[in-house]
Amino acid sequence: MEFLVFAVMVFFLSVLFSMIGLGGAIVYVPIFYWSGFDLLSAIPMGLLLNTVTSASAAVTYLRKGLVQLSVAIPFLIISMIAAPVGAYCTRLVPVDILLGIFSIIMVLIGTQMLLPGKFFFPGNGNQENIRSFPLILAGGSVVGFAGGLLGIGGGSLVMPLLIYMGYAVKTAAATSGLIVLFTSFAGFVAHLGSWQPDMQFVSYITIAALLGAQVGSYLMHTRMQPETLRKMVGLVLWIMALRMIADLFGILSDGNL
Repeated sequence: MEFLVFAVMVFFLSVLFSMIGLGGAIVYVPIFYWSGFDLLSAIPMGLLLNTVTSASAAVTYLRKGLVQLSVAIPFLIISMIAAPVGAYCTRLVPVDILLGIFSIIMVLIGTQMLLPGKFFFPGNGNQENIRSFPLILAGGSVVGFAGGLLGIGGGSLVMPLLIYMGYAVKTAAATSGLIVLFTSFAGFVAHLGSWQPDMQFVSYITIAALLGAQVGSYLMHTRMQPETLRKMVGLVLWIMALRMIADLFGILSDGNL
């Protein structure tokens, strides 16, 4: 029954995050951690779900011509080189510091999702700044390192960068999803040495992520307004960040929320 509960949760999160080019690891990792998994197990599980969600959604987005390969390919090459460096640093950084970094990133990303036109999103979707190699180089390095260090695929960093470069929201989401596929896989492989998985549990959540991403990518292309979805994700990230900050400062004891 517990496996089924996790599978249902992963399915709906996969639907949501696949719509906006995020794999969801930034939410999966703290959820697994609060559920009793140690951080060195929660991170590879989050990256695995990121990989599966992004791969499943990428099939739809590539078929619909939404992915900008001229940006995605150099970006992911750079980020995949940086991801193992971040993963190695995980063993050198205390858990509390990692969780603190997580909470800060969630607050910033949640704010930019809720206030895209007023905060971190100077780009207007007119494609004027496309093919800026310095931005791709810097962005790929930061995303790869952060993904490996924190167990996130980096989509929450890639998507705002692509919008800053001038891409429309749907194109940014689809391109971000393809990049996340490879950065997540690189980070996942780098974390395998510290992971002792329960294969039955992993199979449940993997299938759920696969199916959820198919539903989400279909809805994003045909039905949903990305602006609405982005605000929903921003709200979720803020809630998660507040809970994590409360845990770090001992405001709430385990299991009280």
